[in-house]
Amino acid sequence: MADCRGKILSVALFLIFISGPLLPKAFANPADLEIGRDIFYKHCKACHGDKGDGKTFAANVLNPPPKNFTAEKSKKELSEERMIHSITKGRKGTAMMPWESNLTKKEIRSVVSYIRKKLMQL
Repeated sequence: MADCRGKILSVALFLIFISGPLLPKAFANPADLEIGRDIFYKHCKACHGDKGDGKTFAANVLNPPPKNFTAEKSKKELSEERMIHSITKGRKGTAMMPWESNLTKKEIRSVVSYIRKKLMQL
């Protein structure tokens, strides 16, 4: 019986160990969300709006308009990986510029977490 418990404990620890890299996606650190919020309000809100809905003056002059993160379509099609790529490299054919020379990878992940958790409410 003790041998069986040991094996179960070993398997459980192994599963926790291999799922570790997935945890930041599921549970955003509050400090990271604050960093993401600050970055969003400093760099992103001019185009994407205070609420992430893209309702800004910029939306009237940009073609295509900035992404509305609150739209159901955006919630379905914008994966975390796509958002990280878009912020890092920009989006051709849009006003979305690359931020890889202005923000660290952690800052980019933080702003994506903020958008997804607070604006998209995923």
